Amino acid sequence: MKKTITLLLCTFATSGLMAQGNTSWIAAGIDRVQMRDVPSQSSILRSTDMDYSQGTFIVNEDWYGHQNSTVNFLTQDGEWHYRVFQTENPGHELGCTTQFGTIYGDKFYLVSKQERDPGAKITGSRFAVCDAKTMKVIKEFKYIAQNAEGKSIADGRSYLPVDEHKGYIGTSNGIWIYDSDKMAIGKQIEGSGNPNADGYGELYYAQIGTMVRANDLVFAVHQQYGLLIIDPKTDKIIRTIAAPIEKETVKGLEKEIQRGFGSIVQSKDGTLWISMTQNTAGDGSALEYMLNLNPYTFKVDTVKIPLSETIGVVPNSWYAWTADGFCASAKENKIYWNGQPKEGSWFTGYQICGYDIDKKQFFQLIDLRKQDWDWRLYGTGFRLNPKTDELYTFLYHEFQDPTHMLARINNKGEVVQEYSMIVNYWFPAIPVFPDNAAPVVSSGFPSSIVLTEEKPVYKLALGNMVTDEDNMDAAIVKSVSSVTPSSPINAIVRNDSLIISTTSDIKEYQKATITVRFNSNGKIVTKNMVVTTEEAPTSIEEVSQPTLKIYPNPAVNSIQINIDTPAKIEIYTSRGTMVRKSTINPGESINVSDLSQGLYFIRIITGGKTESLRMIKK
Repeated sequence: MKKTITLLLCTFATSGLMAQGNTSWIAAGIDRVQMRDVPSQSSILRSTDMDYSQGTFIVNEDWYGHQNSTVNFLTQDGEWHYRVFQTENPGHELGCTTQFGTIYGDKFYLVSKQERDPGAKITGSRFAVCDAKTMKVIKEFKYIAQNAEGKSIADGRSYLPVDEHKGYIGTSNGIWIYDSDKMAIGKQIEGSGNPNADGYGELYYAQIGTMVRANDLVFAVHQQYGLLIIDPKTDKIIRTIAAPIEKETVKGLEKEIQRGFGSIVQSKDGTLWISMTQNTAGDGSALEYMLNLNPYTFKVDTVKIPLSETIGVVPNSWYAWTADGFCASAKENKIYWNGQPKEGSWFTGYQICGYDIDKKQFFQLIDLRKQDWDWRLYGTGFRLNPKTDELYTFLYHEFQDPTHMLARINNKGEVVQEYSMIVNYWFPAIPVFPDNAAPVVSSGFPSSIVLTEEKPVYKLALGNMVTDEDNMDAAIVKSVSSVTPSSPINAIVRNDSLIISTTSDIKEYQKATITVRFNSNGKIVTKNMVVTTEEAPTSIEEVSQPTLKIYPNPAVNSIQINIDTPAKIEIYTSRGTMVRKSTINPGESINVSDLSQGLYFIRIITGGKTESLRMIKK
């Protein structure tokens, strides 16, 4: 027999009573709604032996007041596997209103607003760590932070893996440092917290939203304070960029309004894009522009959004935080968002808009109202698959209707595939794509370089030296992991460039090996570079009175040196740059046909003796 359930859904509640997400429907006029009944959890759970590296995870808020949040998995063949967290971990569940998930390395991190839904029988977690390949739970945290009485003081929002050793948990009360080696939550980053201790402000006044890492810094959006810029080496805020104060006419009076930030994303070119809110009150209203921040120079540009029927503003959701419908392509230098009117449209959208950064052009990718269906976007709405550049899009009809669908849309706005689902109030939060590929370093990365008196510093731009098939190349973290021996060579990565220098004057031959490390979303590869330091011959005086000879000289194609034992040879330009290094035997020729015309100096090392000769290349 069908059972009718009547829900009274209130907009806001304190931390111990209600999570936010699909719970703030009263703001959209959904009060005392007749909700259709759906199958119980147990009727659709099934035992699986899944390969979770091939497909897509969908993190769901699920049905508030009845059950904890869930994760579904869509295989590459288009088959749904429902509630895989519960399936793989009997007796364990996520918390209430899980809004964020991300895979880093071999771990899957899930953040919930609270530890248990009021209608759930099992207490879950605010922060859960799973094996990304098996979905087996590794660690669960009922609380992110507690006061002296044991009460929660931080509801979950987001998570940013900083590196393989730690991450930052964004909450309703600041950023908390997670030690991934010890699997323990530590202290709060000073200056990131919420000054309100109770009531509405405790949850919805000074929240932390999305965070990104760029240029060895972390950029975190704070609802009240603006953009927090954090040094991950010290876990300290080094700078705060506040949203502007702008004048606005309200009811005939001109007032100064403190604007706010909504979300932050990194585009393919490495720059950061920040959405704007009309105020910091969290009412969902947005502004007709966004900011573009260069993470190396901190230069900020304003990009106006041409608001129209086909182009909407970028949404924000401080009123009931979601990850927001705002993201970037890993394949093209474009950003996308769930276009909405200025006043906002809580949880619902109908169009996906975009901005081509290189062409400086706005476009509408798709308008759902013009399709042959009656679907709309829910919540965050979509994310782009970093490997295929397709949008995985959440669709529903009405809040009262437990019918949901996932649509795959390509970057031309064409619906590629529709995936219907079993009936349930899923209310999807965010898609999460498996990370299978490791970063690949370009063959153009030099295996060796030489530092000389004339050129004691070497600089190599790393931006185009490494790629990752299923991640954002601009997000790859580069660093120097070792220099052996540590003196007299110094190497650092700064502003996405490798800089190698000497710590003293170059007076004799030195050799060191530098190991450069590339971390792409927790998958790490290294590359070695041999660095030698020597004073290259650059004058005729240095080659006077030689005992060895080069012939022919001038040379066209090849040369020989009258040695009687094996020797090491090094060929330098007149500017001291080494262009050739090899070992030759007596009577062996040296190919110089590829060298440009000009003066060269050849250093011959044999039997502990070094001589320098001059050669003319025709």
